[in-house]
Amino acid sequence: MNNPHRNPLAGLARSGHLRRASWIAAAIGALATVAASAQAPLKTIEECLETGTDLVTLPGVAGGTLAASECRGCESLRLRFDARTKYYIGEELVPYARLREAAGKDPIRLYVFYRPDTRTLTRLRLVAVGNAK
Repeated sequence: MNNPHRNPLAGLARSGHLRRASWIAAAIGALATVAASAQAPLKTIEECLETGTDLVTLPGVAGGTLAASECRGCESLRLRFDARTKYYIGEELVPYARLREAAGKDPIRLYVFYRPDTRTLTRLRLVAVGNAK
């Protein structure tokens, strides 16, 4: 029979495990407290309007503003272009003229990314033809 009360070494091993377990629990608690206090509040830096080319008014050249809405009858957002605005067809980075040409062919899904604090366009992304993503 293994009785920890009769075997002094077994009792020491068990108390060592308990001390180690309590030390680990204290360390995890301290780390969780530090991590929670170190987190900054979340801030929205970019929003996306999922729309279509039939619901967006793209200007002739990249500049000024565009108007976009999520649906017919929904409120329209006016968003500004800037020098850092990027244009994509699928995953391919393209010049604005190419994006505008592709957008003018048939209605297609368009993602309009912008900074909500300034209403500045960060990127426009057309879904590539034949690509449902």
